[in-house]
Amino acid sequence: MSEQYSQAQLKLSNLVKINFKLRASGLLIRSGKTKEVLGAADIQPMSIQRVYRVNNAEYLLTVPYIPASSLKGRARSLLETALGLPLHTTDGKIYLHMRIVQKSIMDEDPFCPVDNVFGTPSIAFRELDERYHYLFDCWAPSRAIFRDLFPSEGYVKSLCDAKGGCAYVSLEDFLEEKNENRIDRVTSTAEPREILRLRPGVEFDGSITVLVYDIDLRPKEDCVKYTKIEEIKRGTPPVKYYLDMLIKSLRLVEETYLGASGTRGYGQVEFTNLEAKLLDALTFSELRRAEAPSLAKLGEEVSQWWQ
Repeated sequence: MSEQYSQAQLKLSNLVKINFKLRASGLLIRSGKTKEVLGAADIQPMSIQRVYRVNNAEYLLTVPYIPASSLKGRARSLLETALGLPLHTTDGKIYLHMRIVQKSIMDEDPFCPVDNVFGTPSIAFRELDERYHYLFDCWAPSRAIFRDLFPSEGYVKSLCDAKGGCAYVSLEDFLEEKNENRIDRVTSTAEPREILRLRPGVEFDGSITVLVYDIDLRPKEDCVKYTKIEEIKRGTPPVKYYLDMLIKSLRLVEETYLGASGTRGYGQVEFTNLEAKLLDALTFSELRRAEAPSLAKLGEEVSQWWQ
């Protein structure tokens, strides 16, 4: 029997670049290095060496950072639960929403924002049941590209000024000590531990790039007829819907927490100084721009780009 022939064609039409500041208070994204030093805190945040240019001079500083995977994973998981999507596991440990689980289609909607914005396993046409061939025609790679977040140059400069020079700035200037006790419910014995987390007000630079394909601007009729999403059925361009869901997922992070121990006061974050630019994918010419002080305002501005 001859193999089934298939053809796919996608056009990357635009890029949406979202830049922002993220202010953090009590943020903790755990590092695995803490026990290497005798007497060190039990738990410390992740850190990295990074070059900063301050007053026309370059300095190699050790600073805390937020991995892109931490923000992306938190935003994705909150959106999954907010939409009430079914969660699946392949190892019996980690549950998440997936379009494909061990070659079986678990989500038949071609416009699922979690799958399409945050990513889904690639689709092999030959392994698809014939009734799901439409998913191959409607598929595109992950739209959202998250970047690691690092302390902003403005915040680092303020530390340099306060310390009398960047040469005197160390990782400790970004951190605060948090002493905790775990109480044995039977004996009332306290087990103290020391945690280092970000001090209030540390500011990070962040960015997200969203890929916009031709099928996000003008969806195929064969794709639209299989969706249950009312906005898409009413004619809303998928790109508008995807950006709305992305911004709402970030608002959920803002309203809850990022990182570890969020139910105990850690990981409060705020997105500020937001800017979104719509670029042509080939010429990189700027087609639209929006600036906003908050995620809610940015969502309102960006929603006007596509009617």
